[in-house]
Amino acid sequence: MRRVLLLRLRSLGDAVLMTPVPTALKAWRPALHVAVLIEEPFAAVFRHHPAVDEVISVPPDAGLARRLRCLGAIRRSRFDLVFNLHSGSTAGLLTALSGAPLRVAYAKARFTPLCNLRVPPSESFWGAKRVHTVRHQLTPLLHLGIPVPDAPRLELHMDPAARQRVLEQMEQLRLRQGGFIVMQPFSNWVTKEWEPARFAELARRLKERYGVPILTLPAPSENERLERLLSLADGAIAAVRDVPLDEMMAWIEQCAFLVGNDSGPAHVAGALNKKSVVIFGSADPQVWHPWAGEYELLTPDFPCIPCAGDRCYEFDSPRCIESITVEQVLLAVSRLEPF
Repeated sequence: MRRVLLLRLRSLGDAVLMTPVPTALKAWRPALHVAVLIEEPFAAVFRHHPAVDEVISVPPDAGLARRLRCLGAIRRSRFDLVFNLHSGSTAGLLTALSGAPLRVAYAKARFTPLCNLRVPPSESFWGAKRVHTVRHQLTPLLHLGIPVPDAPRLELHMDPAARQRVLEQMEQLRLRQGGFIVMQPFSNWVTKEWEPARFAELARRLKERYGVPILTLPAPSENERLERLLSLADGAIAAVRDVPLDEMMAWIEQCAFLVGNDSGPAHVAGALNKKSVVIFGSADPQVWHPWAGEYELLTPDFPCIPCAGDRCYEFDSPRCIESITVEQVLLAVSRLEPF
């Protein structure tokens, strides 16, 4: 076996939590060519990973036909082994049609019958009812007899040019390393997004307590929600707009700590061993808590957690995340002793 492809199309958090997989493959066979196929917005997670030899990116949300155009390149690469770590339709088809002699997918993934090795539930490998995503993504290696570390380490490596651009912006804004807070107030799911008014109040209270700037790093798709947040915050929050992922990671690398929703940036902070306070809603904190770094979790106590998360199935609004108060978050921050 010489060439391996890992499919992990989305999202940011999943990609960060997958970084131990190529490391384990290289530790097993150092001469192995390890490639990662991922959506372009998240490719920066792997571009400087020392165990990744090739990054193949596909456009996000561009329709199945366009996303399958990379299939020719995959087949020409003649991979010996393809791991489908995503389980969605596109990843399932790409795996099934890759031409690789060994095609591995989770037993419950889509198009798994077209693969020739199905991975049993992760719980059977780790002896736990709920398995963290880091270990879940290492399970296919275990199933093949490939050794994995007892304490997997996340690997997030900065683009030097992106880091330099952020340092230059920090100088212009008169910010110093460890002298500002990153706030992550947005999420793709309403059940995982704390109320903007509470983030605004939290920002005012944090700025009053610690006297440091509070930055948010919104994606372009979040501009409408950003404007509402800024209007509520009365100048307590500053936004660095249109930040590409490589620079967003560099901003988090320079901050004192991150506070915000359960989201990709929280996992970036963990991978960089930054302190973080993470507000959970519909997701299972045992499966999605930051893998590394010092952190505090705000977790609601509702019997319906976890749920699918695309909407609230029990109430007229997501009471789970709505139950978390500003005072609770402030107490969690103080326990971290960030300054």
